[in-house]
Amino acid sequence: MSAAPASVTRTRRDVDLHEWARHRPAGGTDFDNHDAIRELSRRHAAASARDQQLLGGRAALDRLLTEPEPDPALLVQQVTALSVLRARLTQLADRTGRELLSLHAGEPPSAEAFNAALPADRALLARGVRLRIVYPVEFAQLSRVRTYTTTICADGAQVQFTDAVPYRMIISDGARAVVPIVRDRRSDGAIITTEPALVIGLRHLAWGLFRSGRELKQIDPAAPSGRPTQIELAVIRVMSEGLTDEAACKRLAVSERTFRRHVAQLLERLGATSRFQAGIRAVERGWL
Repeated sequence: MSAAPASVTRTRRDVDLHEWARHRPAGGTDFDNHDAIRELSRRHAAASARDQQLLGGRAALDRLLTEPEPDPALLVQQVTALSVLRARLTQLADRTGRELLSLHAGEPPSAEAFNAALPADRALLARGVRLRIVYPVEFAQLSRVRTYTTTICADGAQVQFTDAVPYRMIISDGARAVVPIVRDRRSDGAIITTEPALVIGLRHLAWGLFRSGRELKQIDPAAPSGRPTQIELAVIRVMSEGLTDEAACKRLAVSERTFRRHVAQLLERLGATSRFQAGIRAVERGWL
């Protein structure tokens, strides 16, 4: 990617992620959660400071993953060549000195992938790096995931399992972020950014997922997945979009009584006292 003029690529710590995310250029591919994320972000001033940061990171991620080309005004690169991406990931690991926060989405790693990753992960821990990993809770049903988790935690890593992890992400020292791009179930490279406001927002998002998770010993491998059902996802989306009950019922093709019952159940499950707060907690748990 050609370098933008220095006057444009300067580090900008004053980027308003909510404002930046709202001005997404035309041409991106909409995700199912886009309208919900956009509306939650629009109302971010009503949230706590911590939740504003969480929403800012999620709104920024939505734009990063849907815009056709990275914003040339920010320190963002899109790397599509696999060999270049591998080299950049190796460089990122080598440069990490304090913390590596990794979210795993998609298919669970194979036993071979775990065996290949173990020496590098142990090298990070040996250097005093805090290695923090987040998996979807259904990964805990796999013996290879349980074995790797037990092994790496014994070496000092922290591994959490959360309801869902909808996106892959790596954050290094709160200063560098890598977000793989997956379109139509196919890898399309990754976005790499050192833009301070973006990285800070993405770390808040990743940390929210880590904080909402559970340790392996707290999970019953035989228990069903913590993922929301399709109806729960549909309801949390219309709740987050701020639709009236009448509009929500029409979209979901359910009665008002049924819709309100689903809302009440979601508020209880998410530990929320309002529909807006339920949307925030859904972001924190990886539902949106």
